[in-house]
Amino acid sequence: MDEVLEMIADAVSSLVVAITDSEEKNSLFGDMVPGVELIQQAVNGMAEAAEETVSLIDEEFVGQLESTSKQLKNSAGQLYVHAVRAREDPWNRVPQKDAIKAAKQILQNVVLLVLIEEQSNIKVLVNIAKKAAEGVKRIDEIENIKQLDVMIGDVNQLQNELVKRSQRRSEGSHNPELRSKLEDIATMVNILSEQHQASARDVCRNPREETLRSKRSELSSKLLSAIDDLIYTIKLIFESNTKFVDLAFKWKPVRTMAEDEVTRASAILIDNLRTLPKAIEAGNGPAAAREIVNAANLQISNAILVANRCQDPVKKKMLLKQIEELKKLTPMLITAMKPVLENPNDQEAQKHLESVIYSTQKASEALATAVVSTPAEIVAASGVSLARDLDSLEEAIASGDKKRAQVILSHIPTAIDKHIELANALLETVTDPGQRHQIKQSIERLQTLKPRIIENANKAIANPNDHEARKNLSSDIKEAKKAIGQISQPYEVVSALNTKIHNDLDSLVKCIDEGGPDMQIKGVQYAKDIANSIKKQIEAAEAYAQTITDPDRKKQVLDSIEQLKKLTPQLLEAIRACLANPDDKEARKRLDDIVKKVKEASSNLSQVIQPTADELKEEKRKRNEEIARIEAEEKAKARAALKAAELARIEAEEEKKRLAAIEEEKKRLAAEEEERKRAPKLVVPEGPVNKAVFGAAADVAQALESKVRDGTPLGILVQLSDEIAQQMALISSFAMNGDVKGMITAARKIADTIKQVQTQAKHIADNCTDPRLKQNVLTYCDCGGNFSTQLKILCAVKSNDFNDPTAEEQLVTCAKGLSGAVINLVKSSEAASIKQRKVPQQ
Repeated sequence: MDEVLEMIADAVSSLVVAITDSEEKNSLFGDMVPGVELIQQAVNGMAEAAEETVSLIDEEFVGQLESTSKQLKNSAGQLYVHAVRAREDPWNRVPQKDAIKAAKQILQNVVLLVLIEEQSNIKVLVNIAKKAAEGVKRIDEIENIKQLDVMIGDVNQLQNELVKRSQRRSEGSHNPELRSKLEDIATMVNILSEQHQASARDVCRNPREETLRSKRSELSSKLLSAIDDLIYTIKLIFESNTKFVDLAFKWKPVRTMAEDEVTRASAILIDNLRTLPKAIEAGNGPAAAREIVNAANLQISNAILVANRCQDPVKKKMLLKQIEELKKLTPMLITAMKPVLENPNDQEAQKHLESVIYSTQKASEALATAVVSTPAEIVAASGVSLARDLDSLEEAIASGDKKRAQVILSHIPTAIDKHIELANALLETVTDPGQRHQIKQSIERLQTLKPRIIENANKAIANPNDHEARKNLSSDIKEAKKAIGQISQPYEVVSALNTKIHNDLDSLVKCIDEGGPDMQIKGVQYAKDIANSIKKQIEAAEAYAQTITDPDRKKQVLDSIEQLKKLTPQLLEAIRACLANPDDKEARKRLDDIVKKVKEASSNLSQVIQPTADELKEEKRKRNEEIARIEAEEKAKARAALKAAELARIEAEEEKKRLAAIEEEKKRLAAEEEERKRAPKLVVPEGPVNKAVFGAAADVAQALESKVRDGTPLGILVQLSDEIAQQMALISSFAMNGDVKGMITAARKIADTIKQVQTQAKHIADNCTDPRLKQNVLTYCDCGGNFSTQLKILCAVKSNDFNDPTAEEQLVTCAKGLSGAVINLVKSSEAASIKQRKVPQQ
């Protein structure tokens, strides 16, 4: 992977530099065809090799691998065509720029191919871990020693494979801390497994001994937790390794067992909530209540586990808020049940119970979606749910369903407050002033609309013929939905709904598998929810497609929408057939097939609709225009007021002001002179991103200030590190001036210097007698090389996109990572130099 990436990165860099030189000097551009032919051979060979591994790739990723391989070949062909055009007409700049675009596309697809394979390997590993966990649970159910030995043998085989593959994953990690953590967890899994199996054998020998059973249960819980920690750490390693590579790739993260349990418990809880009124009528209320409490506690406990692991403080805050919401509703539900159980004819008690059931169901759904979503997707999902409630309220009033309208209205104030709270939390992650202004305005609008919606809804419910109230309510709901849409973008809504569609489809299939007297009622409700979610997903995608100006990209999005549209009626028909006769194997086969296709279509839509850098720039431009207009109006008003005050002050204190201004000018000039004396020799570039990159370079220079520079390997290494700091400082200056060629040249020099640094460091490591110190040097060697390659790719591929916040963040993160790697490499080499192998004297 590294060799291919480096070769393609060098090829892209060479093209950009050569074309930039040619444009700046207005000189004749040389023949790039021979070099392009070599690139074409390399990428075609890689694509063919990837296609040969299709049988080894997880089924979920086969389509993506084949599509990416095809795109890679097409990009290589396009690059060759553009190179020939450039040779035939060397003064024409268009084919030269087209060649750069095709070369960048090649690099993106090369990265994608490697990541698809890695992603598939991770899914296989996680599936092994989950199978091992199922085996652990099965061991706890066995009390026959022979059966236990068979099951232990199966579990050991899975765990051995799990540990072996985990060690392989740890070797591929660029993060020493995560690598060490994964190795420790794998060791812990082995230790706990041996203890658990021994405890299970003790239980088989003494089945009536409660102490032994308790010990087995405790060890089982610890072992399952360790296995889940292992899955989570594998996810972190993959995210860390791909931190700088967002090239048109959005990976589908695997779920930990805790996340699976949150979703599973939510499905159980919602099923029981939907059938609770019927259970109370049948006299099974207390039993149904116990099931609800157990499911809620299971969902909450696993959600807490997910929240405690979460490294994103904003998402963690959102998760904890939603956990508290479900915690609060569960005892409220039990309290609301009591008067209904005592008096089933109490209409007010029934109405209150239905309101609490509705709120609890919504809270459980939101929590199930949140554990596997980003903060933006959590807010988008909340917005979709709130908009759906508002639509349902209006529909219930229009149809004259007073009871349902009252239930929904009782939930809406809390839903609006919750959405506002989540939106405020999301603001902590938003740095773009225009976007912050837009979200704040929308929040204020929702706060204003909330009492109006409640007032008009109550009027319309009390008097369905109050057309004025219904008209005002419809207008308020329309405005509220517009405000919700301003908080979350359509592509975020599509991604959030994709998660809900997947969860609901899984719950539907599980509902049919389990059967039971309420299977059809539950299945129909799931079918309605799924159809509604798909409809909203398509509407959001179509709205965003209308804003796309690139015809090829617009067609890609519309084609994905059309595919999902075609599948929806097929899905509903397959569900209907399966619910009508759950034992019909052909109907079940058709349902499984169409469910798989719908999941793929929904996931594909959520991926293709993700905005490009140009689309994000256009969004930002529009927001900036709006905020500039508002600021201009405010400044005009402020200037008018200031002018009036200034005139009045001038009339009264003109002389005093003149003297004060003279004194102030003297102080300002003196301060400027003093500042010039203290100013450093190097000019710090403007802009937060460029300053951050310059700061990373300054950190290296400061760390090496007192180091000795001589002819020893360590002295040479320090001198080379000085050169890296200088080139990093130059990158910040080039970025400030928009000098693409300069950025790429500096990044390539850093990459070349890193190789020399690695040579000196490895020489020190080879002669070090302390294995730990030696390993530290080698670890930071690898980190430095990795960051330098990533920096070179960023400067080559993203050089024209550094106004994009994502690209800016990547540049800063990469520069800081390189700075830390160089500083730590010098420190570790310094320590290793103390314990060098003594050379025998002649």
